[in-house]
Amino acid sequence: MTATKAACPAARFGTFEIDLESRELRKRGMRIRLEDKPFQILEILLERPGHVVTRQTLRQKLWPETHVGYEQSLNTAVNKLRELLGDSAQNPRYVETLPRVGYRFIAPVEKPGQNLGPSRKKMLAVLPFENLSEDADQEFFAEGLTEELISHLGQLHPKRLGVIARTSAIQYKGSKKTLGEIAQELNVEYVLEGSVRRQGTSIRVAAQLIEARDQAHLWSSSYDRELRDILAVQQDVAEHVGKALALELLPGYDAARGTTDPAAHEAYLRGRFLWGQRSEESLRKAIGWFEQALSLEPNYARAYCGLADCWGMLCWFGALPPREAGPRALEAATRALQIDDSLGEAHSSLGLVRYWYEWNWRAAEQEFLRAIELNPSYAPARQWYASLLCSIGRLEEAHAQHRLARQLDPLSLIISMGSADPFFYARQNSHAIAHLRAILEQEPRFFPALFNLGRAYVQEGMYSEAITAFEKAVQLSGNREGRPALAHAYALAGRTSVARSILAEMKINHGGRYSASPMIARIHLGLGEIDEAFEWLRKGIEERSFWIIFLKMDPVYDEIRSDRRFRELLLLAGLDS
Repeated sequence: MTATKAACPAARFGTFEIDLESRELRKRGMRIRLEDKPFQILEILLERPGHVVTRQTLRQKLWPETHVGYEQSLNTAVNKLRELLGDSAQNPRYVETLPRVGYRFIAPVEKPGQNLGPSRKKMLAVLPFENLSEDADQEFFAEGLTEELISHLGQLHPKRLGVIARTSAIQYKGSKKTLGEIAQELNVEYVLEGSVRRQGTSIRVAAQLIEARDQAHLWSSSYDRELRDILAVQQDVAEHVGKALALELLPGYDAARGTTDPAAHEAYLRGRFLWGQRSEESLRKAIGWFEQALSLEPNYARAYCGLADCWGMLCWFGALPPREAGPRALEAATRALQIDDSLGEAHSSLGLVRYWYEWNWRAAEQEFLRAIELNPSYAPARQWYASLLCSIGRLEEAHAQHRLARQLDPLSLIISMGSADPFFYARQNSHAIAHLRAILEQEPRFFPALFNLGRAYVQEGMYSEAITAFEKAVQLSGNREGRPALAHAYALAGRTSVARSILAEMKINHGGRYSASPMIARIHLGLGEIDEAFEWLRKGIEERSFWIIFLKMDPVYDEIRSDRRFRELLLLAGLDS
């Protein structure tokens, strides 16, 4: 039995072309012999790229009769397909495995006559520039140059060129992997690499653009400049890369978008370096550097974006209450747009505040869409937009945005983790659990994935597993923000005394730290105390807790959805539609 033909008879992905009528697979024009079952699996996956094809579906289509060795046959066929595509189960470029669930085709697919949007882009990775300076403290400078180039090139020609995000590229810092291996893992056609040497006020930047397919050097150059010229060097490198790729050049440089003050620029780079470390201590230090940059250059739009992002993250860490962090983040993001309305990052930062603090769903969506329009390669905008779509119940659209974000930042754990959210909010917990487990197999200490895994276990009634996941998450994070979820699991598991002990602890003000009221409501729900749960949810509305954004879709509230009081809360949060 052969698989059902896809609507389109041909497709392209990576360096491959498939003709479903002649049943041929070619790589760079050369025909590749693919056995029947691996070909049929590829055909089925390409019918709906980005969607999960379950093992059960594959069995029904390819092994409809009773087949004792079905599991082994399927595994063998998938392995043969991966081998011919040069793919890897551990770092998939084309076929992703969801353990015990199925498979998903994750690469961009081009079909003749289809309006592909971002899928037709050529993809570029800017690898971390190597710091050749004797001073190790200058590491931030090399990383800052890398980030600036990613930002510049992301806006070079958005319709034809996508740039891998910093969080994925930075993981290859000091890597011994070949450029070919890196390009395959990131699914890119081009790689930009280089080095920075700084001595006093002098800098030397060397860069080269390489086509991954054959390791050909398309362009290379080096620059010896004074530090005050570093901004011109960044722009010059971006323009030369554009010429090498035969794309349009960047528009004329807008000084309002950056700064002409090298000291302000250096302070901004230090701030972004610290922001990327994502700890409470580093965020507070980053704010200091962004503020220093603005004291030197008051119209530095990107520094305001940095401030907005830091204030929001400090709130999520429990370091600041929403009514303190929200207005600060809103003021900074608004100021960035007043300076430069064409800066995609600024629209994204404002969209995030509109989302988590103002609960202005329509305005938040408009800002995210504008950010994506201005800089389609800015992965956080798609990540945060996907979160918004989940909050308001548009789960299929959220899946699509998560896929695009993962293409731009394939190694980002936080973006990969977000891909489980639409499954979780759709009550497809087995899919969410499989996805989160796969992430934790790669990075067992990634506590946000442990936290979300615990939430999915709770919905499946797997309370022992949930408690283990939450305990590990709390231990690894080093803070108390995950303890209410742990207490909720304890309560459902019948360990009410432990749950009540945590509940009493969370109601105590610990050095001014913020304990989100909706999370305390969660503990009361686990204890069966419905009236108390509603009381704390109302407090969450009053304090503008960011947990309220999940009120409509979070399955933890399913047991009280029919209550009139819950509908009133949805109305207050603007989530009643």
